Amino acid sequence: MPPRDWQNAGLDGCPSIPTQKMFHRVLCADPAVVRQTLMDIRDRFRDDVSLDTLGRLELVLAEVMNNITEHAGVLHLRDPGHPKPSIHLSIVRHPAGLACGITDDGPLLPAECLQPRNLPGGTYPDLEEGGFGWFLIQDLTQSLCYYREGGRNFLDFSVPFAAS
Repeated sequence: MPPRDWQNAGLDGCPSIPTQKMFHRVLCADPAVVRQTLMDIRDRFRDDVSLDTLGRLELVLAEVMNNITEHAGVLHLRDPGHPKPSIHLSIVRHPAGLACGITDDGPLLPAECLQPRNLPGGTYPDLEEGGFGWFLIQDLTQSLCYYREGGRNFLDFSVPFAAS
């Protein structure tokens, strides 16, 4: 017997869970494609997420995807026959923020990138290249998790909603 409330029913007639906005893209690790993807993400979530939260998400994703483009792209520059790396990106809105998953087929992420970083006394000392970007990523995210499997890097994190 069909459910009485068709708006809350899935295709199989079972009650469905409330939907949340999602974004998924498979893209080439190319600066222009990364820029366009960031604009598409802003368009996707602009009506549901504060500008502060969206700005933090954009900063983190720009840093991560540009790192992938720069470091994984070295393989392509050394051997133009080697394809540019691909990035798989998924973002899901949940009650506390935006959950993000990024995978790529570039080289292994150096372990020091994920070491806890505390800048002394709120100052910004001279950091080696990559040092400040990973500090920003760690500072603006929660539940940051990285692993490598089958020649792919997996990075997951959440960007919490800005306090009202």
